[in-house]
Amino acid sequence: MDVTTKATTSIRTRLLRILILALAVLLALLGIAAADQISAYRNASATADNARLEITLQGLVHELQKERGLTTGYVGGVRQFSAKLPTQRKATDAAREQLDVALKGREDSAAGSVRESLGRLDGLAGIRKDADDGTGVVKDTFDYFTTTITVLDRLDLGLEDVHDGNLRDAYQALQVLGNAKEFTGEERAIVLGSVRAGKFRGTDYSRFMEIRAGRLAALDAFPRSATAVQERRLNTALTTPDAERALAYESKAVHGTGKLRSSAIPPMAWWDAMTSTINGMRNVQISLGTDVENRAAQLESSAQRDLLLFLLLALGTVAALAALALDCVRSVSTPLVELAQQARQVAGTRLPQAVAAVQDGSSGRAPEPPAPLVLAERAGSEVREVAEAFDRVQRSAFDLATEQAVLRRNATDSLVSLGRRNQNLVRRQISFINKLEHEDADPATLANLFELDHLATRMRRNAESLLVLAGESSPRPWSTPLAVNDVLRAALSEVEEYRRVTLRRIEPAFVTGSVVVEIAHLLAELVENALSFSPPDSDVEIEGRRTSAGYLVAIVDHGFGMDNQALAEANVRLSGTASFMAEPTRFLGHFVVGALARKCGIEVRLGEAPAAGVVARVLIPAGLLTEAPQGKAADKPVLPAPRNEEDAVEPVTVTAGSKPVESKASGAKGGTSASRTRNGLVKRPQRSAISEAVTETDRPSRPAPTGPTNDRSPEEVSGMLSTLRSAHMRGGISVEKEREKAKKSAGHSEGDAK
Repeated sequence: MDVTTKATTSIRTRLLRILILALAVLLALLGIAAADQISAYRNASATADNARLEITLQGLVHELQKERGLTTGYVGGVRQFSAKLPTQRKATDAAREQLDVALKGREDSAAGSVRESLGRLDGLAGIRKDADDGTGVVKDTFDYFTTTITVLDRLDLGLEDVHDGNLRDAYQALQVLGNAKEFTGEERAIVLGSVRAGKFRGTDYSRFMEIRAGRLAALDAFPRSATAVQERRLNTALTTPDAERALAYESKAVHGTGKLRSSAIPPMAWWDAMTSTINGMRNVQISLGTDVENRAAQLESSAQRDLLLFLLLALGTVAALAALALDCVRSVSTPLVELAQQARQVAGTRLPQAVAAVQDGSSGRAPEPPAPLVLAERAGSEVREVAEAFDRVQRSAFDLATEQAVLRRNATDSLVSLGRRNQNLVRRQISFINKLEHEDADPATLANLFELDHLATRMRRNAESLLVLAGESSPRPWSTPLAVNDVLRAALSEVEEYRRVTLRRIEPAFVTGSVVVEIAHLLAELVENALSFSPPDSDVEIEGRRTSAGYLVAIVDHGFGMDNQALAEANVRLSGTASFMAEPTRFLGHFVVGALARKCGIEVRLGEAPAAGVVARVLIPAGLLTEAPQGKAADKPVLPAPRNEEDAVEPVTVTAGSKPVESKASGAKGGTSASRTRNGLVKRPQRSAISEAVTETDRPSRPAPTGPTNDRSPEEVSGMLSTLRSAHMRGGISVEKEREKAKKSAGHSEGDAK
């Protein structure tokens, strides 16, 4: 099987598969790592956003704490707060708007929880209205603000789950400080709501004590998560004069066992001292929020830097792998492709041209071997070894072709020399026989000389066949046009059993003199072949017809025939395209016919006969036909004819309505030179000019005769042929008798002379 037709995978494809697989694995690993880096960056970015949101939320909580204190005190009877409430309410609304701006465009869970919690502020308008109308209740007002602030203050914004310890500690410190600040604000509000009454309302005292305990616990827990700097800031805020005064007022409220005298704890002084303390705590809270925001921004920047570095590393790795793949392809695959292209050039062009130059040898110089293969410098050592091995193969093939060419040339020269020698000897033998024929008048001796002359003529044809196979021109030049009938007679004179050949309808035509000898030789080989492969008691029939393409000669035998494969192989040999050096010697006649046909431009094909046997069709092109010669040159054809009158074969004219003989000339079965497909099947022969000529002969070429037709049945025709053959045999017997009489007469004459 041709290796170029096999569906194989190239080395380039295999290398690319390996590299693509490695790249896919690398990209998968890089993708996982990149996903982690991107997740870390997103978490850091989300943490920074949540930290900013927490700071903004604490601002709203701070304003709500202040409004809670003022509103609760105002509802509790501290009318001095009426002037402060409008300003504080505006500050609360501004903080709410600032928080809405921070939430704009965010769809994460933290923003969603904040939006959901802000819904509680919808009741703030009713609380304000009740306070302004004087219908507000201290407990309800305090509970509303406290519950709302607690919900907002305890929202989970995701800052507790961060992986960075510093950020997590800063956020916890911020939360603890926010709780302490809230407890301080609740103390301020609950005292302001009860101070005008002179005592705590209901369970407000116990609640006050719980709030105070929560504040102290939060302040005690603050150092556990805060840094030293943050702890110092809080200590500074809690040791101011206002903070000290607030602690003094708080102590009075604690030791008053539920009583609150305005003289002991003035409402405005309490408000100012507690507000100043809470503002100080707010400043510390803002600084903590700034620390949280800065740490989150630092984490975001670090994550962004790590992500960029990772992406650069990944791109560098992919680029390096691509460079390695390209280098691999350039050093292995590309040189192999170039090597394959040069190998195809060597196999298809360079080596055949070198071999043809060796076989030609007309220049007289030793041909140069094909140039070695050329590879690029980047080719790998393995590719170079392959190229060197191929160069050695190429050199060996060239040397082998050179040896074969020398052997073939020597064989051809030997054939030519042998043919020339045989031809000279045969020519001398024929001349000597002709001399004897002219000197001896004895009929028996003449008959023997005629047989000897016939054998010499056949030997001459065999010698000429050697010259034809060797590519030499005919040694018997001829220039005068000759009738087809005479050419056929000349061909029959060169075969052994010419008595078994019957000429049927031979339409008149003349062949150009330059190809008369070659055509006679070609026809003799085909007739000899037909006689060899047909039964001894059967005849070989010849018929000639004019066609639009030229002159068609059909030679029909009645042998066993040939199968389709043998016919196809024989037709290849008859086409003159096969070499006789690689075929068995029994097919040399086919190669002689093929060489002559190719030289003269004649087409020869074999096919099956209509009944049995093979028919050989010879189409002489119209360019080889000519008009009848004029003058004395047309009177005497000089080509050899049968030497004995009884051996002369007269053509039998067939009726105009008879069908031309269709057959397929005989030949030896078997052979190996036929053109085949990849599966070993013989290719279907193309339609040739012979097929068209045969088709044309099947059609009537002229109108049917107007007179009575001679329609005979097959039995009548067979009887006529049998009668003709019997008459021919009787004629031969009569001739033999005449010879015997002549011998006896000659004997009597000699006796009388003695």
